Amino acid sequence: MSAVQAKLQEARAWWTGLAPRERTLVAAMAAVIGIAALWSLSDWTQSERKRLARALPQAKARLNAMRDDAAEVQRLQRMPARPAVPPASLADPLQASARARGLTMDVRVDGSGLHAKGGGSFDLIVEWLAEAQRDSGLGVVRLSTSRGPNGVAIEADLQASGAQ
Repeated sequence: MSAVQAKLQEARAWWTGLAPRERTLVAAMAAVIGIAALWSLSDWTQSERKRLARALPQAKARLNAMRDDAAEVQRLQRMPARPAVPPASLADPLQASARARGLTMDVRVDGSGLHAKGGGSFDLIVEWLAEAQRDSGLGVVRLSTSRGPNGVAIEADLQASGAQ
C-alpha cells in the first residue's frame, strides 16, 4: 500500500468517525473556504487583466520608441566618417558663431585642439557647444564654469571627436 493510499484511508476513517452534525459543519466550512478562494482568484484575475490592459499600450509605445532609436543608430553607423578638419581653420568660424549668439567668446588654437574663453547666457553657451559638436565634430574635453557679471563665464578645451 502506498503512502497516499494510507493517508486516504486515514482521512476516510476520520470522516466516518465524525458525528453527522460535525460532518455537516466540516462540509459547510469547506464549501465556504472553496467559494472564498474562487472569489479571491476571480477578483485577482480581473484586476490583473485591467492592469495589463493599461500597461500593454505603454509597453508597445516604448517598444516602438526603441525600434526607432535602433533604426537611428543604424542610420548613423552607415554614415561616412567626417573628414578631419584642422583646428586652426575652425577657430574663426566658432568665434563668429559665438558672437552671432550674443556670447563674448575668444577662441584660439591650443595644441591639438581649441581653447575657448568667455561668457554669456548658460543656455546659449550649451547650444553653442552642441552646435560645435554637431557641425564641426568638436567635443568638449575640459569645461570650467563660474558665475560671471554677465551670466556664466567659461573656459573650455575642444578637440575633434576621436582625437585624444
